[in-house]
Amino acid sequence: MQWLLHDWSDEDCIKILKNCKKAIREDKGKVIIAEFVLKPKGKGLFDDPGFVFDLLMIAHCSGGKERTKSEWKNLLNQARFPRYHIIHTHSFLSIIEAYPL
Repeated sequence: MQWLLHDWSDEDCIKILKNCKKAIREDKGKVIIAEFVLKPKGKGLFDDPGFVFDLLMIAHCSGGKERTKSEWKNLLNQARFPRYHIIHTHSFLSIIEAYPL
């Protein structure tokens, strides 16, 4: 999923991820998410645009937002994806590989 979950509230993202969990095999499946992973007080090249996108999500989506690493962790845990790996890229997006229980 690319630039999909940032359009939705935490509650809606949990529902979406739980539906994904139903569709994959627990022993071999994973969900791949391509989204911003904001860094609180970050000084990186994409940190300022990340916060601008966060403001856009607030303005244009009901409950949408960009999330920090800890917010992603909380969201994934609530959706029962306790194992995950974040791959930072040289672009706006990071890749989150999430594995079910």
